[in-house]
Amino acid sequence: MDEGDLIRSAKAGVDEAAAELCRLHWREVYRVAYGRLGNRAEAEDVTQETFLRFWRQIERFEGDRLGPYLRTIALNLCRNRLRDSYRHPEVEFVAELRPDASQSADEHLVAREERARLRAALTELDPDQRRVLELRLIEGLSAAEVGRELNRSAQAVRALQYRALIRLRGILAWAPGGREG
Repeated sequence: MDEGDLIRSAKAGVDEAAAELCRLHWREVYRVAYGRLGNRAEAEDVTQETFLRFWRQIERFEGDRLGPYLRTIALNLCRNRLRDSYRHPEVEFVAELRPDASQSADEHLVAREERARLRAALTELDPDQRRVLELRLIEGLSAAEVGRELNRSAQAVRALQYRALIRLRGILAWAPGGREG
């Protein structure tokens, strides 16, 4: 049974089809959330919320490919969480008080600052460049998969990724804490 058939069966209330769709996409959605948030518990929460939101509105879904739709839901949920953590920094601070046991306190602070610099630098890229980097580097999609999602050729995706990385490197070099700043 292909994915389109599974989606139609899940819409019709077949629990096995719904379970199979979850099995097919759970790891991918988790990888997106973890890549964006860098926290296992948060990524698990976002993954669960992604599927809950999808199941609540499954009757409105009209495609035959669920992956891009679920990634979009997950990325939106991640953006909401990141935005809320900026609005309520004490929440982020509390989470950061529990450093990785393999890191010293100094290493943890440096890693946190580097993540913040990278997030800030990504906001300076144009939306196409940022999206290509998200899909290629965070979600781990191939150039061909990104091309299908963005309606571009794989070669165009690789060129856009290259330009985005060059621009990102320049932004980070001149940002506070960078080599030149």
